[in-house]
Amino acid sequence: MDNRSKASPLRHLAWLALCGIAAPAALEAQACLGFGGSGFLSGSGAVWRESSEDVRGLGGAAGLDLGPVAATAHYLKFSRTDEFDEEFDFEDARASVALELPLPVLSICPIATVGIGGILSRNFADLPDRSDTVYGVGVAVGQRFGAPGSGLAIIPSVTVSIENYSVDRLYDDIVERAREASAVIRGGVTAEIGSIHVRPYVAFTTADDSYLIAGVLLGITF
Repeated sequence: MDNRSKASPLRHLAWLALCGIAAPAALEAQACLGFGGSGFLSGSGAVWRESSEDVRGLGGAAGLDLGPVAATAHYLKFSRTDEFDEEFDFEDARASVALELPLPVLSICPIATVGIGGILSRNFADLPDRSDTVYGVGVAVGQRFGAPGSGLAIIPSVTVSIENYSVDRLYDDIVERAREASAVIRGGVTAEIGSIHVRPYVAFTTADDSYLIAGVLLGITF
């Protein structure tokens, strides 16, 4: 046997090892929702921006992996003080359940969401903040990248859904409330370092009474 035939298997193994570092990790149901492992617990800070008004909030989030089913929940409490020093609070709390489709690439999941969210308004500064029920259905897509045994993983994910929510509008000092539906895009990138994770994220609705939430999660994965 010559030296070239001896070296060939070694080159082949080295090539496989190099590809393994850059390749996506094995598909996991929870990747579509942006986490790995069996679950996670996080603290969260966020800014809700609507009609050029910024409102800051604090809260937390959690997730759980149950085979092909993944579930997450989050809670944020937003507060602001108006020009008369009167404080208004509203909450954004959602629970989502996703089921991974048996596909060979990506983690793709139909998703259902229910919870409470801030009532949207074009007259944000003129109306008290409050919360009402929100329903949504959509599709979540994600992928986990990381070398086996490295303790480091990157998980980008995005959810596109249709959500039904409440809108308040002010007409000549009369408040009118209606329920509307619009597309909502939520996305982020999770960095897992051992059992610690950090996830910056954004959420945006395409409704006329649109809002943007930007925040970050920091916590543990288990």
